[in-house]
Amino acid sequence: MFERFTREAREVAVRAQTEARALGHNYVGAEHLFLAALTQPDAPGVTAVTRRGISAASFRRTAIHEVLGGPVSPTDSEALRTLGIDLDEVRRRVEASFGPGALDISPGQIRRSSLPWRRNRCTDGLTGHIPFTPRAKRALERAFREAQALQDNYIGVEHVLLGLLDPEGNVAVEVLRRLGVEPDALRDDVLTELGRAA
Repeated sequence: MFERFTREAREVAVRAQTEARALGHNYVGAEHLFLAALTQPDAPGVTAVTRRGISAASFRRTAIHEVLGGPVSPTDSEALRTLGIDLDEVRRRVEASFGPGALDISPGQIRRSSLPWRRNRCTDGLTGHIPFTPRAKRALERAFREAQALQDNYIGVEHVLLGLLDPEGNVAVEVLRRLGVEPDALRDDVLTELGRAA
């Protein structure tokens, strides 16, 4: 299927792996593909997304903090406090022992090869191929079908975006909804930008 992808669409697939690694994930999901597409502001279809006020930074922030389980919410913090756990004190002690920002690095972001007992071992999750989730694969298959439906003989970033706007849902769709954008409306915007009937 990738042989029909434009150079830009291939870059989205590669960049999605980079985004996954940066977030400390050992998988490439729909959210990573969407985020990777947003890093190509001149690609067809991306303007429709940015016109809705969505940038790579806002999408990443929402994905991390609201969908993928980022920092502890004030409600969670208060619940832990009733059990005698003070998160501010925990952070202070961890940073006193391990340095500032020690809790900001996920285990997946540590280069295992840099650990003395892990040298010369496989580091596929950090530098090699990261597998795509079933929903990310489905989005890429949908991109192929979107290109066919539009009678295009290639798969571009615009088709990848359309494929990600899956009515059955995925993390990218959930992030868009948290940002106040309905996937169907965004789909119409992308098609309008492409000069196709919505």
